[in-house]
Amino acid sequence: MKEYTVEEIKNIVRPRLGEYVPLELFRILRIIGMREILGESSGAALYMIGKKVGNMLGADNLDDFKNRIMELKIGIPEIEVVDEDHIIVKLYECITCAGFSYTGEMFCDMESGIIAGLLEKVYGKRAKSTQKKSWSVGFNYCEFHVLLF
Repeated sequence: MKEYTVEEIKNIVRPRLGEYVPLELFRILRIIGMREILGESSGAALYMIGKKVGNMLGADNLDDFKNRIMELKIGIPEIEVVDEDHIIVKLYECITCAGFSYTGEMFCDMESGIIAGLLEKVYGKRAKSTQKKSWSVGFNYCEFHVLLF
């Protein structure tokens, strides 16, 4: 299977419709479609997809990390560096769940993976991100705890 580059993906020719699609369509594909096809494994698959995306896009430093997240409209990040191996990322206006009703489950696995992938590039270490808070469990932001190793 051919692997595509970010440059190939960025080549969009839609003079009348532009490069943006409604968030509703993204959420239908992401939340309903992926779960329908992958079932219980959708979370792990989306995390790995996100991590690949984060690694492909890369970031040089924390400011670049924030800019990447904002440019892709994934959300508005707020970063707390706890220590050299632990970072907390709060993500406001999360692409997947902002405005979602209370479901009792967290499902921002793709965002978690993107965060881990980008931070691997920033720190030159492996990263594992775990979602701890979400709009869908009663917060108005998502929170991800990232361990670097």
